Amino acid sequence: MKIVLTDDDAQMREMLTDFLSGKYPEAQITAFSSGEEAINKIKEEPDLAILDYNLDSINPGAINGLQVFQKLKEKYPKLPVIFLSGQDRAGIAANIIKLGAWEYVIKNENAFQHLEILIGKIFGNSQLEKNLGAQKFFNRLLVFIIIGLLIGFFIMKMG
Repeated sequence: MKIVLTDDDAQMREMLTDFLSGKYPEAQITAFSSGEEAINKIKEEPDLAILDYNLDSINPGAINGLQVFQKLKEKYPKLPVIFLSGQDRAGIAANIIKLGAWEYVIKNENAFQHLEILIGKIFGNSQLEKNLGAQKFFNRLLVFIIIGLLIGFFIMKMG
């Protein structure tokens, strides 16, 4: 499981990395301090991206979380993205969700617990999709075997 985390606040980035590493020790967590760094260094599709909405809060010339989100979605359309933000504005959250983000989490005392629940849902859905794909494969294989047996039976019956 590959998780990328992008937050320009070093303390928040470290706290999130520690939290995620503790909850998901099997995960490969890569943290970035800017949207530009994330965009330039993500070379293969992660399983989850967590983005700070205000990536331009420390450096006003930096690209913001929404711009990073749009670039990641262009490259990886199915990538689940969770936004983290100190912005407690319903309009921003609604817009982000409408654009295709998985969720918008306010940075408050419940943020880490909320993240844990969301990540559980995301990876639960991901595992379910993988299992369904395997099930479809085996169902098709079984149909081909049955058809082959029926054809063989009719050939033997007629011959």
